[in-house]
Amino acid sequence: MAWQKCQRSTSRLSSSCRRITTGLDLIMTKKSLSDLLREEAKSPSETITETTQISTVPTNRSRMTKAQLDELITQLNQALQEEKKKFDSLNNQVKTLETEIKDERELSRRLQNELQAAENYQSQLNEQKQLVEKLYTQLQQKEELAVELAEKNELIASLQAKLQQEPLPLVSTDSPPELVVQETALTRQAKELEPFTAPVVTSKPLTNDDIGWFD
Repeated sequence: MAWQKCQRSTSRLSSSCRRITTGLDLIMTKKSLSDLLREEAKSPSETITETTQISTVPTNRSRMTKAQLDELITQLNQALQEEKKKFDSLNNQVKTLETEIKDERELSRRLQNELQAAENYQSQLNEQKQLVEKLYTQLQQKEELAVELAEKNELIASLQAKLQQEPLPLVSTDSPPELVVQETALTRQAKELEPFTAPVVTSKPLTNDDIGWFD
């Protein structure tokens, strides 16, 4: 919007400059009052005003009558008044255009300041946009991690539920070979260390069979 306003202001400023140039050209090309009077004095037969024409007058002023001179003076005075009005009108136009140029310059300066402020704001806005994009990327990464973590939690919960539903296998009671060998060696050593005891002898009479006598 600031740029459009600046363009409109520049267009208006250019238009005002063209108007000023036209007015100045008109003033510069306009004949001065003294030149007009000299021309009228030299060529009294030329047209003085747009509505009144001067009748043909003799070039020799000595031959002009008093009435002709009075008419010439009247026409010159009318021309002088018309030129004065035109000059005053052009002078007012110049003053008006100068005021407009001053206002346009002030407006242009203000619009340039607004444009600079808008550019600074746009730069800050771009920085904020980059920051938002960075935060959005980080948020997406966190969301992906959260989804992955939720999937892993669901898998763990499913495995735990399945583990609770299945019966536990019986633990084998077989002793490991090392333990069996160790127990056998200890048992053998204990038997070797046991004290010797004589067998109990029962006293009974010997029979012929025991003695082994033969008849």
